[in-house]
Amino acid sequence: MKVYWMKVTVLGLLGLLLMCLLIVKFVISNKEDWVVIEEKYFPEGVGEDPVGIKSGERLDMNDSNSSCAMKFDNGSTYKVNCEEYLDFTVGEEVKIVTIEKNTVKLRRK
Repeated sequence: MKVYWMKVTVLGLLGLLLMCLLIVKFVISNKEDWVVIEEKYFPEGVGEDPVGIKSGERLDMNDSNSSCAMKFDNGSTYKVNCEEYLDFTVGEEVKIVTIEKNTVKLRRK
C-alpha cells in the first residue's frame, strides 16, 4: 500500500511540474515577440543623442551607456548594442529575446 501512495505522489508532482512548465511557456514568454524594425537610431557624434536614419527624429536618451536604439512596429523603442546589431536593416523581422534595463537582445529568423 505504501508503494501505491508513493507512485500517486510522484505522478501528482510530475503533473504539477508539467502545469508549471506550460504556464512559463505560454504566459511568461510573451515578451519574446516577432516584430519588424521600423527605425534605427545612431548618434551623430560622441555624447550626442541618437538620430533616426529614415525620419531624422532625435531621441532623448538619458543613459549614455548605449547610444543606439531601434523602434519596432509594436510601438516600443529600445536601446541596442551598436556593434552587435549594425547589420540589421529597417523592415527586417526579428524576435525580441530578452529585455534588460530597457536594452533589448534580438534574433533573426
